[in-house]
Amino acid sequence: MATKDEITSKINSKIVKDGNIRAVDTNEILRDILDFSNTGITQNTTNINNIEQRVIVLENKPETDNYKPFSFWDENPIADNNGLSQLWYSFKGISKESVNFTFKFVLLKPDSKKGKEYNYKLNDKIVKELKSILIGKDDDLTFIVPGCYNDFYSNHVCLNISLIEDTLKFRFSDNNFNDNNFDNGFNIFTSIHFHCPPFNFDRK
Repeated sequence: MATKDEITSKINSKIVKDGNIRAVDTNEILRDILDFSNTGITQNTTNINNIEQRVIVLENKPETDNYKPFSFWDENPIADNNGLSQLWYSFKGISKESVNFTFKFVLLKPDSKKGKEYNYKLNDKIVKELKSILIGKDDDLTFIVPGCYNDFYSNHVCLNISLIEDTLKFRFSDNNFNDNNFDNGFNIFTSIHFHCPPFNFDRK
């Protein structure tokens, strides 16, 4: 695949004022452009198709130069610290910018004494990237997500997500729940996207 500089050089040398560019040269340049636009490249196990971000990589700018993609996922679930639920996860995003979080939550055994809060310990690499996105954010981010019970759609539930040190916290709001459906087998499978800049919420 031709690089940006190679394509630019061909254009500047072949397509000139009052020139007589040959069809074969035009064909070659157009094919190079198409290949450059349609062929992604891989960096940090992430396939990059966005043309502006690929230009950064092709020009050998360092990852830390405003663009650092990351991707973390595991085909197997992790359990919360009480063994009451399982969580399959995938985090894919850009450091210091935003992240897409695809997950499946499955309730194994409800415990009224523990409430509706589930804590998952994450590895250090994931924590580092999420903290670069959730700058100065101590409160929960709140989402309305679909819940299922015994393979049937149950209802929309209010899910609060936060990152405290190395722990991802899931907390369900009681006033959005039909407790009859919050039982073994209750599950959520969805994908959300978020970022959180350093808002000044104290400003009057």
